[in-house]
Amino acid sequence: MSRDEDDESNCADVPRRPYSLFVRAELAHSELPLSPALARSPGTTARPRSAILDGDRFFVAGLGDRLDAFEEGLAADPTVADPVVVSEFEDRRLYRVRVTAAGRERLDPLESAAAFVHDASGTRDGWTVRMELEDRDALVGFVRNCRAVGIDLDVRRITDTEGVERHHSYGLSAEQERILRTAYERGYYDVPRRVSQTDLADSFGLSTSAVSQHLRRATAELVGNALLPRRGSR
Repeated sequence: MSRDEDDESNCADVPRRPYSLFVRAELAHSELPLSPALARSPGTTARPRSAILDGDRFFVAGLGDRLDAFEEGLAADPTVADPVVVSEFEDRRLYRVRVTAAGRERLDPLESAAAFVHDASGTRDGWTVRMELEDRDALVGFVRNCRAVGIDLDVRRITDTEGVERHHSYGLSAEQERILRTAYERGYYDVPRRVSQTDLADSFGLSTSAVSQHLRRATAELVGNALLPRRGSR
């Protein structure tokens, strides 16, 4: 069995998480991680490149033309510590930072909801988070906990993934639908792309080639069932 086939076989053997809601929300608070640094650097966007909920240290990309101001803000930001420039490009820099207790406190609503965060981006105006939650009760609890710690919250979109699979699956398997939906929500199909196959693979714990195969097969299935005449319909 090839590595790609093994990746897909292992993926099929792993039970799907019992999450049924995909949520896009905007959060704003002066003590959310990196918010103080972003407030000092208008025009800068921060995008975490590793899971921010799974440990004290994480990697974050800074994008924009005022990154020197962003770095000065990082040095004085009480929500993070020990900032280090890992790599630098013409329009972005990659940093490694440690979340402090002050920053971690504002992440409690996400952790309490056991949110699976697919993607997040921050500016001086706040953070946009795309995540999966277990159910509507988890969403209600998330909203309540955000209010309790003073986070301004605007839920921009709620997708019931169980309902989509049940009524509009178009022949996709649950795993194909999940990966295709995540790719769409995170901007894989935008021009230019906002996320790469490598980023998607990291978020799912799969190889890039396995994600590529899932996307190709899911797209072919979707086109075949949604746009082409069904067999026997002519």
